[in-house]
Amino acid sequence: MPRQRNPVGIAAGKLILAIQKEQSGLTDEEEIAITRKILDRAHTLLQASRTSSVLNLLDGRSLHEYLGADWVAAHPSVQSSIDVLTTELRNNEHG
Repeated sequence: MPRQRNPVGIAAGKLILAIQKEQSGLTDEEEIAITRKILDRAHTLLQASRTSSVLNLLDGRSLHEYLGADWVAAHPSVQSSIDVLTTELRNNEHG
């Protein structure tokens, strides 16, 4: 039976896909390493979504701050995924 994900988990999964897409176009080793760290943080968000603890993980930080504001600014194509995840957090997690 397929696993059922909550809306926050689905949005976190889409953020992971957006980051992976960004990563696939990179050639600079340092940028690849930084993006890998951002991807790891997104995976941590996905894991936290399984227990509705994303807001606890963020501890008052925005998703931009958690992921890395400079990296997010340099990769605007992930912004729509961040916006969706932010909306789902607002609608589905209480903190």
